[in-house]
Amino acid sequence: MKKVEDYADRMITFSKRKGGIFKKMNEFVAMCNVEVAILVFSQAGKAYTFAYPSMDEVAARLKNPWGQELVVKDDTVPLVEAYKKRRIQDHMIKMEALDEELAQDLEKLKLLKKSRKEKKVGKMWWNIPQEGLSMKEAQRRHRALVELHDNLREMFISLSGNGGASSSSAGSWGCDHSSGDESG
Repeated sequence: MKKVEDYADRMITFSKRKGGIFKKMNEFVAMCNVEVAILVFSQAGKAYTFAYPSMDEVAARLKNPWGQELVVKDDTVPLVEAYKKRRIQDHMIKMEALDEELAQDLEKLKLLKKSRKEKKVGKMWWNIPQEGLSMKEAQRRHRALVELHDNLREMFISLSGNGGASSSSAGSWGCDHSSGDESG
């Protein structure tokens, strides 16, 4: 047997083997009616336990195998509490750092969206400068703008509830497109 060198493979192996050991311990308890406790620490320092009937009972049995009353004071509780407190503080620090990182990432995302929107608006075909356009492209653009203008005028008239609008109200929106001059 040798150490698994790849970190991801090692974590997968740890998870599978840990589950296998716990399963065997469970079978051992069921078949032999024994008290058992196993404690495994991951590479990250996280503790995994399996115990029957409970970790406290097995630990008490280990300290006092013959069931005699011990007068010795148990000093492990303050150590365990200190360890838990330190782990909680470590997690809080990590959580605060992640929270700050998330806030920064959200701000970056907001700026990226704004920048992308500005670039998108800047790249609209009607915002592209006229210089460098061929006559055909300029005429196509002019026709598209005229069509857009006419559509907007019709929409305005229908939304204003004045289907038979007077020439003065339509004229405020319109311009004479009948000249055939499409040079704009």
